[in-house]
Amino acid sequence: MSILISANANAQFRKYWDSVKYDLNQDRSWFICLDGKNSIVRDLKLKMFGLQSGYTYNNRTNIFLGYYGSYNNESIILENPTAPFGKIDSNTVYARYKLSYLNIGTESYFVNSKRWRMAIPITFGIGSGTDEKFKRNATFENVFEKSKHTIMPLEIGFYINYKIKWWVWAGAGLGSRFALNASAYSGSYYTYGISLRFGEMYSRARDWYKKQQK
Repeated sequence: MSILISANANAQFRKYWDSVKYDLNQDRSWFICLDGKNSIVRDLKLKMFGLQSGYTYNNRTNIFLGYYGSYNNESIILENPTAPFGKIDSNTVYARYKLSYLNIGTESYFVNSKRWRMAIPITFGIGSGTDEKFKRNATFENVFEKSKHTIMPLEIGFYINYKIKWWVWAGAGLGSRFALNASAYSGSYYTYGISLRFGEMYSRARDWYKKQQK
């Protein structure tokens, strides 16, 4: 049974790879879109802002570059040496984690209908992860220890899109990040929201302008 499953998986992968190679020799269109993720690092949620830009080949296969950076990160209590149980004071020590990285990725829609798109995006990148330890009082935070680590994140996920209009899509997805050289920054992520197709907007506006000049 395992041999049959392995042979079927291998055949499906070859079929997928052949379709990608075919797409790369077809027409392409440029795109740029805003992206965002909710990621988990050591049980803490990180909100991540992202920007992607690349090409769609044959209306099915994307190759893109991206940038992601975390913001508004949550913190966790590491030490609470002098406060009563369940309380905090000026000696309470907190920890916070941050991520930022560039990546390159690809995805090919295995469902690509008029309204629906589904894909398995795979990306690989390089960037940094930051650990901060700090204390806080009523007016400010005192970061007394900060360390940075180079990370090389490999991300694999599943994504589904629904076309509302030609220029806007609604989407959701989930996946896992494997930080190959700094496993503390590995974790899961999920995303949902609206995707604005700025590249398509630009292309249509350019084509309209050219027609007006004739």
